[in-house]
Amino acid sequence: MENAIKERKIQWRRWKAMIRDNQDNVLTTQEACHYLRISRPTYLKYLYLGRIRGTKAGKGWKVLKSELDRFLKGENEHPQAA
Repeated sequence: MENAIKERKIQWRRWKAMIRDNQDNVLTTQEACHYLRISRPTYLKYLYLGRIRGTKAGKGWKVLKSELDRFLKGENEHPQAA
């Protein structure tokens, strides 16, 4: 169990670093909803369910455009961290 928690923390650190390195491709909640053409509650539900992977930044969420493209293609598996 502890190993799984440690691995999850490592994955999230990598995810946050990837977002930091790709600022031009990072969308806010409002931008992501507009891009996906869905409501804010639906978008947040997908985040909480893990169907879309993003990171909490202050009071809002940030998500990579490539993550939204993955979601739109119907790819439910998240890419493995390298």
